[in-house]
Amino acid sequence: MISDLKFLSLNVKGLNSPRKRRLLFRDLKRKSANIAFLQETRISTTAAFRLADPSYSRVFTSCAIPKRNGAAILLHNSCPLQIIDVYSDSAGRYVLVRGTCSSKWYTLMSLYAPNGPDAGFWADLSSFLRLHAKGKIILGGDFNATLCSPLDRSGHPPRIGLTPSSSQDRQFHAFVRNHDLIDIWRVQHPTMKDFTFYSSVHSSYSRLDYFLISPDCIPLIAKSGIGSITWSDHADVLLHVRPLASGSSGQWRLDPLLLLKKGVRKAVGSALDSYFQLNDTPDVSIHTLWNAHKAVIRGVLLSQAAYHKRMKLQAIVTLQTDLQRLELRHKRVPTDDTLSQLNRVRADLNGLFLDDVGRSLLWSKRRYYERANKADTPLAKMLRPRRHTVLFPLIRDKKGQVHKSPEDIRDAFTAYFTYIFDHSPTHKMGNRDLIDNIETYLRRQNLPTLDRVQSLLLGSPITEEEIGRALGLMKPLKGPWARWLHIPVL
Repeated sequence: MISDLKFLSLNVKGLNSPRKRRLLFRDLKRKSANIAFLQETRISTTAAFRLADPSYSRVFTSCAIPKRNGAAILLHNSCPLQIIDVYSDSAGRYVLVRGTCSSKWYTLMSLYAPNGPDAGFWADLSSFLRLHAKGKIILGGDFNATLCSPLDRSGHPPRIGLTPSSSQDRQFHAFVRNHDLIDIWRVQHPTMKDFTFYSSVHSSYSRLDYFLISPDCIPLIAKSGIGSITWSDHADVLLHVRPLASGSSGQWRLDPLLLLKKGVRKAVGSALDSYFQLNDTPDVSIHTLWNAHKAVIRGVLLSQAAYHKRMKLQAIVTLQTDLQRLELRHKRVPTDDTLSQLNRVRADLNGLFLDDVGRSLLWSKRRYYERANKADTPLAKMLRPRRHTVLFPLIRDKKGQVHKSPEDIRDAFTAYFTYIFDHSPTHKMGNRDLIDNIETYLRRQNLPTLDRVQSLLLGSPITEEEIGRALGLMKPLKGPWARWLHIPVL
């Protein structure tokens, strides 16, 4: 089933801290973001590699030499978009990528605008966009301005007109009008007041983060939304695009923090006491009893892990609901009591998110401690070229014709493999000519054959001695059932 392609735009307020980078990627994976637009990364050009993640291997950044500004676009490995060109500025204000999907061109741009009036910036941005944009345009970022102050700023006095009031807002409004861009969230929520940034200095809310699209993108947008302000001081902006989506669970490991949770040790101890009381009998060997109890422990731990995960997800959903409710209340009537409740809920929510970060750090430390000085899997993965995607943007058939759309690519593959495996109807074992041709070909190859004695030996039943000899030739820890079966290893 093809799912929507999810865009997320967020001002991250600096990503030099490993903690914030882990929070970011946890948030992106939890929200299943396929494409992320980041602003104010504050990462220098020499440290841009820190934004890399195994799930988001395609990273395009615009960095300034000092640690300020910064914009980035991250693409998930499952994103079907094939990037052709990348452009950015030297001040770390914007980065633009353009590519194709199903033979259609798309332009993506992440932008972080100055926080004050700057006519030169908007003029340069207009020239840059006209020069490099191609196809459908999706522009997301922190514009540090609003398109409609009465609707996009809290506490703004109502006015008859909707013309921007400040010079900064007017410059932003002129840029949007000159490029025929559309604020898709406002189109889908024409009368709703919601905000993405809270200024504690001015005690006011404003909507500074936008997704702007070209008019030909409107039929492609499934929905748009504004998230909550959690670990960053900006709320994330979400966009679901219909046609660009593409569609394994790993091995279960014991969570080292699970045993510290309330009730887990008691549940495991009770299960083991019950198990040994029921199964420690004379007719059950000690080896069988010991090996089987591992499965019992695993089952109990799995059930406990599932229970605590369910409780944690329920707590996250409850806190997010409370956060949205308190944010709406504080946006309408800002009071100190509501703000303190809001900060408390955010702290509790960040505490739950930090549990995941701590678990990831613990696993990383253990893995690198055990394998740091060995030619093992981590080194092999680092040396092996990373595959960005397994999707085929285009193929060429045997006639030399190029196919780009998913339907044409599918039909070309079907025709190719049908030609390979579709034998003639006369190619059956009852066809004497076919059998003679096969036998003549095999005799001509001088292939080695088995004599009668070897054939009888291979067809005879496998003996216990042969099993023991085979286990003895195996590497250590590769024959787990040898002791349990009491087979002598020769």
